[in-house]
Amino acid sequence: MTADGIAWSLGGASVRGAAHVRRGQPNQDAIAWLPQSAVTGTARAFAAAVSDGHGGAAYYRSEVGARLAVETAMAVLGRFLETPEAAGDAAAIVEAVIAAWREAVLHDLSGNPVESDWIESEHDKLLPYGATLAAVAVRHDRLLALQIGDGDMLFGYPDGRVERPLPSDAGLVGEQTYSLCLSDAAQRFRICDSRRIDGRPWPDFVMLSTDGVSKSFPDEKTFQSIARDYRTSVTKMGLRGVLDQLAPWLNDVSVRGSGDDATLCLAVGAPSAVAPDDSWVVERAPETSV
Repeated sequence: MTADGIAWSLGGASVRGAAHVRRGQPNQDAIAWLPQSAVTGTARAFAAAVSDGHGGAAYYRSEVGARLAVETAMAVLGRFLETPEAAGDAAAIVEAVIAAWREAVLHDLSGNPVESDWIESEHDKLLPYGATLAAVAVRHDRLLALQIGDGDMLFGYPDGRVERPLPSDAGLVGEQTYSLCLSDAAQRFRICDSRRIDGRPWPDFVMLSTDGVSKSFPDEKTFQSIARDYRTSVTKMGLRGVLDQLAPWLNDVSVRGSGDDATLCLAVGAPSAVAPDDSWVVERAPETSV
């Protein structure tokens, strides 16, 4: 077994918030991961993302914006996993995600035009699609964490620590958040770009969630305890067993807590006897989703 060999399993769920159900609104969150087969198989590397559409009156297509956010993030980060030598630096990857999202939004607009007197530029057309994005990609040699806006990202380590890899946003008040639809979105991304160094702790657990989850708990300590509980549960039950119960739990979290849409993605790594290389799937299982 090599020290670098880690086999990852991952999956998640997204549910419509209790308040959205009452108001007849759609789920404005989105979730995606690669490879999808890692729900029932394992992978040497993975990418995952969650997005939260803003949902206010001005953002009336934010559920589409959120879906496009995770889809374009997977397209860009998938290339990062497949072609390490051409991955580029983190800032370039962020620019690629933003450019792909904007292109996807404009393509959607071409079939569903927006007619409004306040639209004066191409950039104004992005506003109805406003959404956040939290994404991570992990290879055996490098880790990228990218985030704009609210939502939560936690990493767990073999020694039991659970930490946030990214700093908190600054300059915001109350429920304000940064967004992919901003003209300066690239400057609003928070980035963690880590290289694997022998002897340096490397995460074996990742949890991504939209803020509908964390807002349902009284404080940061309680929220982080949920991540530890999930890590323990995966060890006892296996990821599939945890995922089978995830959507009902998220529904209960929303009903008892924030009332917002609730989305959570889990990635769990275990030592692998397979040495890492440029191929990121260890075991391909039939394509499946949660």
